[in-house]
Amino acid sequence: MIKETGSWHISVYGLNCAECTIYKVSHGNEKAMKAMLEYLKDAKPEAVVCKGCRCPLDKHWSANCYFLACTKNKNAKYCFECVEFPCGKLQSFASDRKSHHKRTVENMRRMKEIGIDAWL
Repeated sequence: MIKETGSWHISVYGLNCAECTIYKVSHGNEKAMKAMLEYLKDAKPEAVVCKGCRCPLDKHWSANCYFLACTKNKNAKYCFECVEFPCGKLQSFASDRKSHHKRTVENMRRMKEIGIDAWL
């Protein structure tokens, strides 16, 4: 399962799922739902579902997520456990100009260095 400590739900690539708008919508946050529907103009509320990246794929926003599939194929819980970390795909994701994506590699490096519990 996702590493859960209080309001922290760490994804396979090092982001806190609990801070994600889609995750919040899936957990009943009405303010997040309103923002999401404004952003995704054609989305139906029932289609905005994500219980975190270790949930069953039918409850996952991005069931075809490369990182989720990769970690599952390598029997890893987190990208930093892979010998290829940080791979080109993760570096590209972290460089896509979305500020929260930049944190993925930074977070993973720190988790690898000090451990997840200390990082939290």
